[in-house]
Amino acid sequence: MRLVLTPGVLPRLERAHDFKAFSVAVPTATEDRLDALVAPVGELAEDRRHVWVRPDAVRALTLLSGDGSWAEKFDEMVTYAARNGWTDETGRFRAHIEEVQIPAPVDAASFRDAMRRFASGVCVVAAGEGAKRCGMTVSAVSSVSAEPPMVLVCLNRASGSHDCVTGAGTFSINILSSEQEEEAMLFAGQRDRHGADRFDDLWTQDALGAPVLTTAHHALICTSDSQHVSGSHTILVGRVVGAHSGETEGALLNYNGELRQGTWAA
Repeated sequence: MRLVLTPGVLPRLERAHDFKAFSVAVPTATEDRLDALVAPVGELAEDRRHVWVRPDAVRALTLLSGDGSWAEKFDEMVTYAARNGWTDETGRFRAHIEEVQIPAPVDAASFRDAMRRFASGVCVVAAGEGAKRCGMTVSAVSSVSAEPPMVLVCLNRASGSHDCVTGAGTFSINILSSEQEEEAMLFAGQRDRHGADRFDDLWTQDALGAPVLTTAHHALICTSDSQHVSGSHTILVGRVVGAHSGETEGALLNYNGELRQGTWAA
């Protein structure tokens, strides 16, 4: 596996299933910034060609750390390093530094233009009860696994509802119908109503504690499984524990910056 450290970007772990090798990759021409680059994950060695990496820092960079098999193999890798004298008195293991050419990211405008061309469904993610209910409109939702059933949703950390949703043990993903553009705009903060004031009598409280839009095209009830901060968003992974099917025939779509009706013939 390889730990990639780039100035101004959160560390990331590549090839997480490769337990036979471990290195730390840094961009070329960053020698004068190495100490600051490695600080989030460990400490630069005296020779400045190796890093003393904290095992807990590696575990924090992958959702696989919650998988028992992965965790066992990672611990075996750390134990192997210790047997060979590649760990220090605090349990950190030594990894060599490799300089790599890391391409600069595409500019934000080009990225947004490309993603606007990707048609996606529109959902309202909601959590909380009573006066503490909260919700936000999202379009970045994806299935993760069928066994067990899991989904992920990407939540903007700048949203006023972010902390409420990510802090809840249970949340709902309400897939909007083709007629629910107003709901999408409301929970996107476009109607000068905020917090629990956006929930009307079309919403009910699921037995598991999450708000559900009864007129939605479909709704999933999820328990929070894991979270991962990436860029400006939090990736929230939920385990699906309930589902509600609506009576609508079409879903609301987001395409090229506009909300559109997605309908089809039976």
